[in-house]
Amino acid sequence: MTEAMTTGRQRLPDELGALADGVSLTLHIVRHAETEYNVAHVMQGWSNSPITERGREQIAAAGAALADVRLDAAFSSDLERTRLTAEGILAAHPSPPSLELRDDLREWNFGGHEEVPSAVVWGRLFAQHGLEVDRELSAMRVLADRMSWSDIFDGIADLDETGQSEKAAETVVRADRALSHVIETVTADATAGDERTVLVVSHGGFITTLLRQLTPEMTPTTILPNCSISTVRLQGTTWSLDGVGERPEAFAA
Repeated sequence: MTEAMTTGRQRLPDELGALADGVSLTLHIVRHAETEYNVAHVMQGWSNSPITERGREQIAAAGAALADVRLDAAFSSDLERTRLTAEGILAAHPSPPSLELRDDLREWNFGGHEEVPSAVVWGRLFAQHGLEVDRELSAMRVLADRMSWSDIFDGIADLDETGQSEKAAETVVRADRALSHVIETVTADATAGDERTVLVVSHGGFITTLLRQLTPEMTPTTILPNCSISTVRLQGTTWSLDGVGERPEAFAA
């Protein structure tokens, strides 16, 4: 067991890369398909919400985009919207790997904020900083200039009177645990110089946490479209961010 696992310390990107023992990795990380809560702009977190008709079309597009990509392993959050997205993508693949469902790939836990309109939740944080509630994207960029992503995240959690919302440090530890499991599982039967390609299906907020673990230049203001594909590659112990939030048709082009 590594020091990071025993102390809860966040691994550095090269420490995560070292877990692969010289195996080259490509991670295609997909956000789940559109849900009714997405359309209604409701805080979703660990809550379930049905996939829309448009969401089913997005799954089909993502499956077509990844059908010609070799997949050696597949992992997904165990929440319904991610599981259904992953299963749909794999159903379109000619040689699909088995799917492993994991609770550590779930979205950020918003606790008492879940199933509440996002404008209400974010509006309270924006108001604290004198920003306009009806200009969410602009306000988020202003906040990102003033605060770190973890401070923004913790600001939302602090507004949850139930005390159930995850703090930024908790999501980082969870992302570290998920990534280390993926890396070690995929490379367990490989040797240095081999290549492995992996499908990971997760959630918009948590994917940004995963990406920042590997490529810290990832910004907190990036909004990932539903069923978009973000690609990270590992060579040696160095990670490169080769694509962020690519729509399936752009990925396949």
